Amino acid sequence: MKSLLYEACRWLAAAVLVYFLIASGADNQISTAKPDDVLDAVCAQANMTQMQKADNQMIKRLYRINPSDYEACILYYPATNMDVDEILLVKLSDISQAEILSAAAQSRLEQQITSFENYGAEQTDLLKNHSVLETRGNYFIFVVSPDAQAVRTAFICAL
Repeated sequence: MKSLLYEACRWLAAAVLVYFLIASGADNQISTAKPDDVLDAVCAQANMTQMQKADNQMIKRLYRINPSDYEACILYYPATNMDVDEILLVKLSDISQAEILSAAAQSRLEQQITSFENYGAEQTDLLKNHSVLETRGNYFIFVVSPDAQAVRTAFICAL
């Protein structure tokens, strides 16, 4: 009886291990999707009226990254100083760049929270509760929006 239970546990452990290996590999698949197609899918789910497209200089200023280091780097940022809605979409040249982007986006998020914490309750809520920071294979996205989860879903589906 003990050996049967032991054997069942071994098979269960092996199955769980295989599942996690497959699941973790799914997030790191390289996508052949074009950045403009992914952007179109993402923007269709977000209210873009409070955002404006950034040039490379603005990306450098807000994120302290060089857009030319990436295959594509697109930022829509708040149109006014009182808004926080933002979308950063990056197609990585190399998946090792994900850590740098994640740190840059996390820094931007924390900076925005600090800026609005004492007087902008609505903005602070958006920043803390309606933001997404995610890497999927060779794509990275950072979103602050009331529609952040819908944007995330569109991002994943577009890949």
